[in-house]
Amino acid sequence: MSPTSKNKPQTRTQLTLVIAVAIFSWALAWVSIRAAVSHYSAGQLALGRYLVASLVLLPLFVIRRPQFAPRDWLLLFGAGVSGFTIYNLCINEGEKTITAGAAALIASTIPIFATFLAQLFLGEKTRVSTWIGGAIAICGVLLIALGEEKTKGASQGLLASLSISKGAILVLIASIGAAVYNVFQKLLLRRYASLDVTTTAIFCAVLTLIPFGGGLTTAVQTAPAYATWHLIILGIFPGALGYVLWSQALSQMPVAKLVVYLYLIAPLSILLGWLMLGELPSTLALWGGALALGGVIYSNKPQKAEK
Repeated sequence: MSPTSKNKPQTRTQLTLVIAVAIFSWALAWVSIRAAVSHYSAGQLALGRYLVASLVLLPLFVIRRPQFAPRDWLLLFGAGVSGFTIYNLCINEGEKTITAGAAALIASTIPIFATFLAQLFLGEKTRVSTWIGGAIAICGVLLIALGEEKTKGASQGLLASLSISKGAILVLIASIGAAVYNVFQKLLLRRYASLDVTTTAIFCAVLTLIPFGGGLTTAVQTAPAYATWHLIILGIFPGALGYVLWSQALSQMPVAKLVVYLYLIAPLSILLGWLMLGELPSTLALWGGALALGGVIYSNKPQKAEK
């Protein structure tokens, strides 16, 4: 096995810091996407973000020159497409119509999907509480979707306003993509270093994002400076740093145990969205978020509670 296959064990303090920085950078991502997506198309923002991330990670890739077995390239492309291409296209388009906080609340379901997939493909055991909690969380997502759409159509009648937000559905699809990414990555981390897996998956994603990012150069020239700065922030912090750190943590912990920390993203994103953008999800969406978070927390309740 090559040197690139080694993931050095980390102390508890180091691992906690790694997870904390990754979670904060992803909480910030929801706000930056919301700020930039009004001036960039979903494809332009995704391509620009990961071009920046690729430039940040390229020197490390050149120095390390990782080598992958031919059979693993399909997994690498799968990770890139699910975790970056599909995820970002859906997130960027979804946040055109829903708040950063609501989007982050929906993404709180990622641990549910990741746990289910980890059982199917990694052999990690799934408890009954996980299935029950997952059902509760999905109900919460539906409330968020209804709440965001109802806010847009507040002047309509009750029945007319009870329609599902397209943006919420797109974010839910993105959440499934992120869960698939975690499973693909966990399979690869059994043989390769986390930095090499993440960097290569991002490079693969850039190739698949090119067809969706037409007009990026023109958009950069015409977009206000603050929107472009948010694009750059997305590439450096949540795009490069966040994913590399998360990959390191994933190499040290089971999927089901690590993804619990994703629950912290939603409240952080709501706080940052309020401080930086002056926006909050609708009341119904917040109730839905509470239900979704309750579902994911219940799904990970201690084993003793089920006896």
